Amino acid sequence: MTSDLDTRGPSNGDRARSRAYLRDFAPAMAAYTVVVVAVGTWGGLGGDSPWRYAWALLPVLPVGLVVRAVARGLRRSDEYARLLQLRALAVSFAAAMLASVALGMLAIAGAPLPAELLPWLVFGAGMLTWIVSAALSGRG
Repeated sequence: MTSDLDTRGPSNGDRARSRAYLRDFAPAMAAYTVVVVAVGTWGGLGGDSPWRYAWALLPVLPVGLVVRAVARGLRRSDEYARLLQLRALAVSFAAAMLASVALGMLAIAGAPLPAELLPWLVFGAGMLTWIVSAALSGRG
C-alpha cells in the first residue's frame, strides 16, 4: 500500500452501491421465483387452453425488473466497474452465441436433443459464463 488511507476492502460508496443494487435485485428475483412457481402450479402449460401462452409469458415481467436492477446498478457504478461488467457481458454473449450455433447445428444433424431444452442450454451458457467472467475479470 502506498498510504495508510489505502484499504483493500470496499469503500463506503461501494457498500452503498451494493446495498442499492440488492434492494433492486432481490425483490425482482423473489418475484420471479414466485411467478415461476405459480405458473408451474396453476398455469396449465401442458394443456390446450389459449391462456397457457399468457401464463407462459408471465415470468417475463419480473425478469424485466431484473434487467432494470442490472441497468441501474451499472449506472451507479464507476467507470472501472462498468468496464469489468461490460467485458464479462461480452464474453457471455460470445459463449451464448457459440452454444446457440453448436446446439443448432447438432439439432440439424439429428442429435437427440429435446427442443424444449435448447433455449435453456443457451441461456445457461450465457449466464454461467457471465458469472464466471465477472468474478475473474477483476483479478487480472
